[in-house]
Amino acid sequence: MQKTPIAKWVILALAGGGLLLFLGRLIPTRFVDNGQNLVVFSWFEGVKPQSLEPGFHLVTPIVTSTYPFDVKTQALTWKDEDSAAYGARLVALSQDGQEIRSEVTLQFRVVDAPKVFNTLGLEYIDRIAPIVRSVIISETAAFSAQDLYSTKRPILQAQIREKLVNYLEPFGISVLDLLLRDVSFDPDFVQAIEAKTIAENQLAQKSFEIEQARQDARTTIAQAEADAGRLKAKANALTNNPQYLDVIKAGVYGKTLDVLVTK
Repeated sequence: MQKTPIAKWVILALAGGGLLLFLGRLIPTRFVDNGQNLVVFSWFEGVKPQSLEPGFHLVTPIVTSTYPFDVKTQALTWKDEDSAAYGARLVALSQDGQEIRSEVTLQFRVVDAPKVFNTLGLEYIDRIAPIVRSVIISETAAFSAQDLYSTKRPILQAQIREKLVNYLEPFGISVLDLLLRDVSFDPDFVQAIEAKTIAENQLAQKSFEIEQARQDARTTIAQAEADAGRLKAKANALTNNPQYLDVIKAGVYGKTLDVLVTK
């Protein structure tokens, strides 16, 4: 049976592809792009401790395989309705059992590609992700929901980052930053916290008003006591004045009490 022209071209294409693949194995050079490292595996030596950096490199053909690793800054993100994210936002329970939902971004770099290859493999992202989730869940459980709603969210973020640095460094991964964004809480919990805050503010205002009234009362009493003291001093001065009888004459001669007191 005679082959059709199309079948001949298919056979030639497959043969050519196989030949190129074979020759590619024989070519002793590898080119590494910027932002990449190549991990070198040899059948005789295993994984070499030094990766190949950007540029041209000679490698032993046939018995050597190379694996590219991205060494630029990478981001592993959990976010709702984002096709570029690794997954939906993460959910963790607070110390008091409240659900805390957060958008999370881990910024990291591969700093030791051979170590990553040996410990985490080529699919290292899928190995890092469960570690991040586990650390976030465990660290969130140490805080109450009210603390995270008010002032302690930056503390939680810093603690998670520190734990991930310690966890991932032995794998050849450098953690650059860990970001918790758009942290959300159960709506009923938020309403309860807001109602409590309003009540506390009203109580503080009432306490301030009461203290202000007390202060005004103390000022009025002090002023009254001072006035009474002055009147008493004048009365004593008049009583002890040897010219006390001039008080009667004061109405006739126009002298004032202040004049008599000073005599």
